[in-house]
Amino acid sequence: MRYTNILRLASIAMAMAICQSANAGYPAGYYNSLKGKCGAELMSAIKALCVNHKEISYSSGTWNAFKSTDVRVINGQEYWWDMYSNNNVLVSSGHPGMNVEHSVANSWWGGTKNAAYKDIVHLNPSDQTANSRKSNYPICEIGSVSWTNNVTTVGSPKSGQGGGSSYGYEPCDEYKGDFARVFMYMFTTYDDLNWKYTWMIDKASGTMFASWARDLVLRWHAKDPVSEKERKRNDGVEKEQGNRNPFIDLPDLADHIWGKLKNVPYGSTDPGPGSDEEYRDEYNWLDQSSTTLDDGWTFENEELPSELSYIWTWSSNNSKYYLKSSAYLNGTPYQAKSYAFGPEISLKDANSAKMTFDHAAKFQTNFKQHCGVAVRDMETGETSKVEITNWPAAGSWTFVKSNEVDLTPWLGKKVRVGFVYGSTPDGADTWEVCNLNLKVVRSTSSITAPETEDDSELVEVWGNNILAPNGARIFDMNGREVSGKNLNRGIYIVVKPTFSKAVKIMIK
Repeated sequence: MRYTNILRLASIAMAMAICQSANAGYPAGYYNSLKGKCGAELMSAIKALCVNHKEISYSSGTWNAFKSTDVRVINGQEYWWDMYSNNNVLVSSGHPGMNVEHSVANSWWGGTKNAAYKDIVHLNPSDQTANSRKSNYPICEIGSVSWTNNVTTVGSPKSGQGGGSSYGYEPCDEYKGDFARVFMYMFTTYDDLNWKYTWMIDKASGTMFASWARDLVLRWHAKDPVSEKERKRNDGVEKEQGNRNPFIDLPDLADHIWGKLKNVPYGSTDPGPGSDEEYRDEYNWLDQSSTTLDDGWTFENEELPSELSYIWTWSSNNSKYYLKSSAYLNGTPYQAKSYAFGPEISLKDANSAKMTFDHAAKFQTNFKQHCGVAVRDMETGETSKVEITNWPAAGSWTFVKSNEVDLTPWLGKKVRVGFVYGSTPDGADTWEVCNLNLKVVRSTSSITAPETEDDSELVEVWGNNILAPNGARIFDMNGREVSGKNLNRGIYIVVKPTFSKAVKIMIK
């Protein structure tokens, strides 16, 4: 975790433990059973907490429950909080023109009116037209719009999304994280249903989500953090049916199931790399148990005459990965070039960045002149090639271990890193790589400053803003750094530039 060294301070840890139990919506110890678990095991522990809840009678009972979960006040009047439209319908009027809408469509498990059907975590008051338009489609990012009311957008999914469905629906930015966390809850709590529509589901993955859907919900979860609306709604859910959505209370759970911490037990203490207060980001781009390339990679061809046959394949063989090309005309190989790029990586605040991988080549002669690591500067669009000098004997198919490429020239930039392959008469027709890893090392040392005076008294609260001394840092109770402006109600920790003193602040 990026700020482990900061939050390890005893004074902060004590403040967090006291404040979390006193101020958070969930009871002290409610999530103790999740500690030490990750991946599928963590999902099972979450399910055990969530699945045995009170079942609320559908329709009339649901609308009564919505009074605790989905009401907002505008100019002193109570309105239903519709996350599918901008319509404002007075609670006192009943609910004309509205439906009870399932975020995860009931038809996905065959229409059975079970606990999932009645679970208000994924039920909301909805405008009838929006409800009808979104149908039983999966959430996704829309490529071609067929209908929108500027809150719910329906259309064909972007390439690579939708799981084969011809249509999908996309919520507005304000609610993307809300829906992502609802889908996390539903796929965790009801993973054992007989799922009929599996556009977003891959049960073989062990953690339910298909790869495209996993990446989507993690992205929305990160870009639209938990809001005060969600926290209050979660309190209402507990009041009405006796359970909560853990992904709202503890947003980091998602990363320990589907994200880069999926093999790290939740609640474990990161020992840190040393006294220099560094932290490291690991980018393991390839799932070596898979036969497909992870989402986020792209292929680009250049210098390819139309009369040539040019083929790129990415497949597995004994947990290794081929990048194979052919560029032939009348049996003669010709120059052709193609890039395989990984996902975008920010090196804005990095101190060092290195890429490592193992590789082998077949039919190699002067192969190193034509293949290498490609680095694209995302701001300028310029692509550079780093020559690979550590090569095995020609045609031996022997893997060279732990090649290392120093990305120091690109520090301070956003880049995509991958491979460039050029096919020539004296090149090779197949290049195999495995064990790709990009390690970025960042440092917090730049924010330390000499201790001068006790400036804790300079921390002030103005409305929902925290004013702190220059160089201080502000964290919420999940350890996430915040700007100090327009904060939600809750407890925050202000850390002095030297990390020697922490101040607990409450925004009411």
